[in-house]
Amino acid sequence: MSNKNIRTEDMDIDSEDYEYEKKLAEEEKLKRQQAEEKAAAQKAAKEKREREAEKERNRQIEEERRELLKMKSGLTSEEDSELTKNEDAYEKPHGKAAVANFWYHYKFIVIFSFITLVVVGFLIYSEATRKRDDISIMIITDNDLTQRTAEVEEFFEKYTDDIDGNGYVHVGIIAIPIGKNIDAVTKNTYTQKFLAEIQTGEGMIVITDSHTEDQFMSVMKTDLDKDFPGNKYIDKDGFSFNSKVMAEELKYELMPNDVHMSIRIPQDTMGLSKDEAQKYYDESFEVYKRIVEDITKRCEETNDPGLDTEPVKYDTESSE
Repeated sequence: MSNKNIRTEDMDIDSEDYEYEKKLAEEEKLKRQQAEEKAAAQKAAKEKREREAEKERNRQIEEERRELLKMKSGLTSEEDSELTKNEDAYEKPHGKAAVANFWYHYKFIVIFSFITLVVVGFLIYSEATRKRDDISIMIITDNDLTQRTAEVEEFFEKYTDDIDGNGYVHVGIIAIPIGKNIDAVTKNTYTQKFLAEIQTGEGMIVITDSHTEDQFMSVMKTDLDKDFPGNKYIDKDGFSFNSKVMAEELKYELMPNDVHMSIRIPQDTMGLSKDEAQKYYDESFEVYKRIVEDITKRCEETNDPGLDTEPVKYDTESSE
């Protein structure tokens, strides 16, 4: 292939199109130049404003420093200070603006205070409405009576006054099922619980049975026959629940016939003085007396035959 010289003068070029394209290129160049100049001007203006703002801040800081030095040296009083005058000249917001300004500055304090008030209010309400025990009853039997705390509570509340004066009667039930067939660890736990209740003075009235150990029965009153002379339901262990009347009251049809309502001897402990113990005893004995008199009367009126259900028998030798 032979080389040929290309001559532009030989090409057919539209001069009008050329001029148009040239004009567009110049206009685009001009626009870019103007945009760059505008951006540069905006940047310069921004930098100027920042310099002026920084200068003004420095001036104010210096002015405040001088005023503080004057006040410190005694050359001017606090009332005449420019700092005080500037604060007085500040126009405080009003209406919605004041609320918005307050919320902006103190919203976290307000929210925290509100939550604190809600929690404190709830605790106060819970404490005020919490059911407190007018008296407490301990159940340390080796039968299903320890599972019938609601029935026992309902029964005793019928004979109990509003001792603490809070507007309602509530009897607390402390179930301690110390049976002969429980393991040593559980037995020790229940024993400690019983001893702790004695130390606090609660549970003066105790529901017992023939399986209640001697160490627990040793703190019970054994001469109740002096308080209730001639009552056939009173023995050394207390008031016997061996009656159809009591089985119906406690909704325990198969209640063993060895259940007793005992009462502890008032004595001072590590956490209880003799006078305090006597006070608990007197309050509980009043309830005890009402039950003995009412149930005895009802049993005599109906010629109650007693219960046929014998207590659980344990093989002493094998259990040892």
